[in-house]
Amino acid sequence: MNLNGNGYANGNGYANGNGNGYANGNGNGYANGNGNGYANGNGNGYANGNGNGHEHGRLRLLIVDRAATRVGIRMALDGTVAVCAEADDTEHAIRAAKQEQPDLALVGDHIAGDGLAAIRGICRAAPGCAVVVLAGAHDADYLLECVRAGAVGYVPGPLDAERLRRVVTAAGANEAVVPRSMVLELVLELQGGGTGADGLTSRESQVLGMLRRGHKTSDIADRLAIAPVTVRRHISELVRKTGVENRAALTASLACSGARASQGRVQRS
Repeated sequence: MNLNGNGYANGNGYANGNGNGYANGNGNGYANGNGNGYANGNGNGYANGNGNGHEHGRLRLLIVDRAATRVGIRMALDGTVAVCAEADDTEHAIRAAKQEQPDLALVGDHIAGDGLAAIRGICRAAPGCAVVVLAGAHDADYLLECVRAGAVGYVPGPLDAERLRRVVTAAGANEAVVPRSMVLELVLELQGGGTGADGLTSRESQVLGMLRRGHKTSDIADRLAIAPVTVRRHISELVRKTGVENRAALTASLACSGARASQGRVQRS
C-alpha cells in the first residue's frame, strides 16, 4: 500500500453510499452521514476521542506490514490512534495481538509468512480486534479468503492519508470496510453463485465462486492448495446438486446469474 494514491475503485465510497462516506452516507461522514464526523455525523466519534472507551479516546492499533509502509501509516494516522504494536511477519503479529489486545489491526498482504494465517491468528489471539487487510489490488478471491479468515475489511489499491483515516474510523465503529465495487462478490458468495443449489459445503461454495469468476481447474487447485482431481470431484458434486447436465451447463448458469446481478446493480445505481 502507498499513501499517495487515489483511493478505491471510483472513489465514491462503499456499499450503497452516494457520497464520500460509507453505508448509506450522503455526506462526508459515516453511518447516516449527515455531517463531517463519524457515527451520527456530528463529530462525536473516535477522532476527537470523547469517551469511547479506547486508550485516551483513541483506537489501539496493531500495524502488520513492511517497515516503510508502517512509517507511512503512522504518519497518516498521527494523533488519531494509539499504535500499540507493529510487526512485519505472521509470527510476531500474532504474538503482538495476544499481548496487546488491540482494537484494530491493519494487515498488509506482503508480510513475511502466510497473510491468511496472520488474520486467523490475530482474530483468535485478540477476539475483540477488527482486522482490515491492506491489499495490493482488487482480487475477489483474496477478498473472500480474508473474510473467511476473520477480516472485517479489505482495502485494495493505492490509499491516501485521508481515506486511510476514514477506513480506520469506520472499522473502529464496528463497520465492515469493503469497496462498493466488490460488495456484489460477497453477496453472490453467500447466495452460492445464484444457482439455487442447497446444501453446499464450504469448499463447494469456494469452488463454485471461482468457477463463476472464470478460474480453470488448475487455477482453483493452486489457489485452494488441493489436487486437481479433488477440484473435479467438487465440480461433479456441484453439477449433481444444481441439477444441470454437465460442467459446461454449470458454468453457463453461473455466467447468467452473474450477468443478471450486474445488470440489476447498474439499473439501481
